[in-house]
Amino acid sequence: MQKFFWGNTIIIMGLIIIVGCNKSVETDPMTTEIPKIEGVEVEVGSNKPEPNKEYNITIKDVDYNLIHEKEQSIIRIKDAEIFETNTSDFYHTAEYYRQKGDEETAYIYDHQNEYEKAVQRYENIVDSLSSLPENTHINIETHLHNSSMTPEENMEITEIRAKNLLDRFLAEEKLKHLSFSAKGFGDTIEAYPNINEEFRWMNNRVELILSPEN
Repeated sequence: MQKFFWGNTIIIMGLIIIVGCNKSVETDPMTTEIPKIEGVEVEVGSNKPEPNKEYNITIKDVDYNLIHEKEQSIIRIKDAEIFETNTSDFYHTAEYYRQKGDEETAYIYDHQNEYEKAVQRYENIVDSLSSLPENTHINIETHLHNSSMTPEENMEITEIRAKNLLDRFLAEEKLKHLSFSAKGFGDTIEAYPNINEEFRWMNNRVELILSPEN
């Protein structure tokens, strides 16, 4: 009987010691590291156009098409809106032709106000381009069709046209916030197939290619 009593006593005391030890052991709380979230730096207040921006522009009293591509917009203007036919010259006055002895052209310019119309068309182009945002680049491309003159003559005319128009734009105070480049292509690049007279004359063109400045 005594053995039974002492045996049970020993068992009970052992349980008490175990429970007491478990209570005295402190468990360290698990530390969870919060990952650092990296932010993205954003430029605020930038006037630079987005690479795929569509430039919506309207030019009064000028025969042109506006073409939107992935990263640029193209203003395609008939060359006769800016230049004399098959020359690198801008429109002249009636007096200019009268001094050259060309009374027929002088008469047309006097009575149809061709010079005044051409001057107004150019001013309308400048006014429209002046509305473009800063950091816009305009690449001037001049083209002719391939049936009226030799390729060498076409190349020479378009190169001079490109330079003349570039110089004229650079002198415009309204366009100082824009950048420009220019190149003449002669008859090497067709916008339309040279299959009839209408398409050939449509290939006589000035293209103003608008894109974000690099």
